[in-house]
Amino acid sequence: MNKLDTLKKITLIAGLLIAGFGNHVVAQEIKTTLTQVHFDQQGFYTSIKVDGKELLEAGKYPIVSVYKDKKIIQPKALKVNGDRFSLTMEDGQAVELKVGQQKEAITYEVLKLSPAYKLLVFGPVKIKLHDVVGEVVGVAQGEDLAFGMQALHVKTVAGIPEDYVAAYSTKFGYQGQNSNLSVASISFGHFAAVDAGNGAVFQLSAKNRSTKEVQSVKGLNHMVTLPVEGADGLIMGAKVALFGDKKSQILARIGKVEVEQGLPHPMIAGEWAKVSRNAMGSYLITNFSAANMDFALEKTKRAGFKNLYHPDPFLNWGHFEWRKELSTESDAGMKKLVDRAAQQGIKIGIHTLSNFTTTNDPYVTPVPSKHLLKQGELKLTTALDDSQQQIIVENTELFSLPLTLNTLQIEDELITYGKAEKKGEQWVLTNCVRGAFGTHKASHGLEKVVYKLWDYPYKTLFPDLTLQDEYAKRLTDIFNKTGVKQISFDGLEGCMYTGQDYYATGKFVSDFYQGLTNKADLINDASRLDHYLWHIHTRMNWGEPWGEEMRAGQVENRIKNQAYFQRNLFPRMLGWFLVRLADRKFEATSLEDLEWALSESAGFDSGYAMSIDMKTLQQHGQIDLLLESMKNWDQFRLADVFTAEQKLRLKDPKTEWHLEKMDDTKFMLYPLFVSKRYHCDLSSMQPGQPGGADWSWESPEESSFALRIKVEGDGIIENPSFKTDKGIVKILGKLEKDQYILLDHKGKATLTDKNYGFIADLTVQGTAILPKGGSAVAFSCDTNSEEKPEVIVRYNTRMTGEPLNLIKK
Repeated sequence: MNKLDTLKKITLIAGLLIAGFGNHVVAQEIKTTLTQVHFDQQGFYTSIKVDGKELLEAGKYPIVSVYKDKKIIQPKALKVNGDRFSLTMEDGQAVELKVGQQKEAITYEVLKLSPAYKLLVFGPVKIKLHDVVGEVVGVAQGEDLAFGMQALHVKTVAGIPEDYVAAYSTKFGYQGQNSNLSVASISFGHFAAVDAGNGAVFQLSAKNRSTKEVQSVKGLNHMVTLPVEGADGLIMGAKVALFGDKKSQILARIGKVEVEQGLPHPMIAGEWAKVSRNAMGSYLITNFSAANMDFALEKTKRAGFKNLYHPDPFLNWGHFEWRKELSTESDAGMKKLVDRAAQQGIKIGIHTLSNFTTTNDPYVTPVPSKHLLKQGELKLTTALDDSQQQIIVENTELFSLPLTLNTLQIEDELITYGKAEKKGEQWVLTNCVRGAFGTHKASHGLEKVVYKLWDYPYKTLFPDLTLQDEYAKRLTDIFNKTGVKQISFDGLEGCMYTGQDYYATGKFVSDFYQGLTNKADLINDASRLDHYLWHIHTRMNWGEPWGEEMRAGQVENRIKNQAYFQRNLFPRMLGWFLVRLADRKFEATSLEDLEWALSESAGFDSGYAMSIDMKTLQQHGQIDLLLESMKNWDQFRLADVFTAEQKLRLKDPKTEWHLEKMDDTKFMLYPLFVSKRYHCDLSSMQPGQPGGADWSWESPEESSFALRIKVEGDGIIENPSFKTDKGIVKILGKLEKDQYILLDHKGKATLTDKNYGFIADLTVQGTAILPKGGSAVAFSCDTNSEEKPEVIVRYNTRMTGEPLNLIKK
């Protein structure tokens, strides 16, 4: 062998060693497109580069760390053999990883580790990028680059379990701000990526769930958490992907990673759901039945929606049996409704409370399942006969958290108690109801175990993980048999009552999804977003309208959610809005109310759900006008016609707008000024003083004005008139309690009932203009009855319109 051959051989051996094909590694590189990662011989990161730029923050960050005996254990040596990384840990035990270098991502998969390890964390590792940190999706962005780390298995979860996160954040010196969302405040310890202020920390973990534990769950200390059976209970098999790209391409990269790694990759109309505008489609929620299905479909089409959603379709939760007004033929009957809707181009959706379990469900009554979720065991002090209403049990921590149903399970009997009092070393339960929820009363020997069950203020119970699997299978069965195409997993946090955190939520939805025979075009809502479920969920749509006016219902939280969706690369929704009839607290929803919500939707480019119960659809006098407005606004939004500057103005919750159709393609967008309510109490007039008031009104521009006039209290007014500096308008007619006079911008006046139902057209005399700025307005009316009601007036003015065309240039 000559010197040149010898030199080539030495170079080749050195290259193999550096590449990792040997037992003594000085440096190791793994890479995928645009991303290169290096480690030292101890098993710590020395470099993370995307597109050639160094992203690793200063510090020592391990490939993995583990937890045992209340200590974080890091690696001390790394050996590489092909795609096998063997990490010798500080306690002398080993963690073996399989490392993949594929086109779209680098992957780590745990092959072996000591069973003594309770937790394995991938990292934590800190990078410099943190301009935008997607805490759920696990992606950090900065400058023109992005880097991500994602779980590839449902048992690999975002963040670090609560019992361990304090130790980790202290050890590695990072903190983060909690995400205060509409649905909950989420601790930074549960994030896949934490904005630590001077960088982003990635933290994903897998827990040994194979043994029974006593831990704190949902505010209850000392809950007994049952083991997870099979491979999911073990850390082995936990797997993550690492990848980087240009910021503009990171979402597309995630889609490619999903396909490459076999993650869920939902499609809508042949397009990946995360980039499909159909994922942000608005929809109608109403309590339709088989009898009024055609009416509901007609209203859905009038609104331009493609999805009709039932808010409460089930008699029970657990078995998910249909309400009789929907189907008397089980799933076959529901399929007939789905098929009827499909003939008109409408897909049907259903609401669930995930694993919340009603007490009328066959899993509860008449023979309760052995797999109802338990907080723990109680021990009787004496045997029970079948009618005893006071039960004494030995001392326990399980009564520290007040519940709602207060349910015990002994063999096949459920018992509820009214009050629990601690007396010495015992708990005395009084006002017990034997054979609760239709179960059978029985006598029980002293040796029988009493289980204390979990419940929720909705007066529901929960299943354990084994029974929860059956719930997921039943929901899958419903979709496979009926063709229903939309579901909301509301209340997913209920899965966490099992004590298995985000693994439990992820498994429930994943099991449902993987069992579907036809996943195409599925819309999958949720009230919360988890890291693994980011891939399955179409969108998160939370924002509840109950008990407040439309402009007040969760406005700040709805807006807060939009930033959350943006940074997590997720389709945007504004939540549920409510169209209501008048009641003792609220007026019926007006067009102005509705267009406020629709303009917010357009500004944030976010879909919404419009909740309108069947009674409202049937009795609201302007329902077709409202539905047409939804159609008009949404078709412009989905066509992405609004300019960036218009969106900026539209999403300001202090602004008001009206979209008016001129012809099939041409519309005018009018900024509105909507006034406060002006009150004139006719009962407080001085003797001889005519009924009326002097008000100061304002308008940003000189404009005609629209009016909404109503009276409160007994009595009638007639012929209301309004004088400005530029004219007088007088409306001829009577206005009684529970009625409106509506004057539009074109000078047409209508008398309606309290729900805007048409009563009569009214004659209008004169015209009036409201000058720009502030001006005096004199209101007067006739009142000939002894009763003197209060008159309430609200006006709005239009500013210069902006032309819009549905055919985008």
